[in-house]
Amino acid sequence: MHAQGHSTVREGVVTGLLGAIVVAVWYFLIDTATGQPFHTPNVLGKIIFRGDLTPAVHHVVPGIVAGFTVLHLLVYILLGSLLALLTHIAMRNLALRMGVWIGLVCAFCLSAGLTYMLAVATGERLPLWSVLGGSFLGVAVMGWYLLRGHPEVRDTARPLGDEVDAPPHPGGRAV
Repeated sequence: MHAQGHSTVREGVVTGLLGAIVVAVWYFLIDTATGQPFHTPNVLGKIIFRGDLTPAVHHVVPGIVAGFTVLHLLVYILLGSLLALLTHIAMRNLALRMGVWIGLVCAFCLSAGLTYMLAVATGERLPLWSVLGGSFLGVAVMGWYLLRGHPEVRDTARPLGDEVDAPPHPGGRAV
């Protein structure tokens, strides 16, 4: 695909939605496996919307889960849009291509840091490994989607020196 065929807004929304859906499915699978469907969005929603650092874990409030889901989608769409914008800028400027990789790492670190703070503040009502796993999967899917459509940015991850052919060795012998 050429740069003219890419829409930053469209790619940003799709990138964000992919990340949000992967994370939401991850939470749902983990919560269902532990016998508490919608536990994670319920706890996070109660913290964000009610300021409750000791949310009840047995009572799921559908309005809180729905509100958190909307917020979750909006945050991921914003993050996906920023990553898409960074990717498109990096396509035009070779020096900024490493910024895409740094942006993906920063997205994961932001999510991991916020998760850790919430896990500690809530007395471990959120399983830290579960939320970090979901965050990693979400960022990985967003990175995969953006980089598969932009091979010129993806190829910057090759080892240093790969872009230069090795000079022939004297004497014509292969080493």
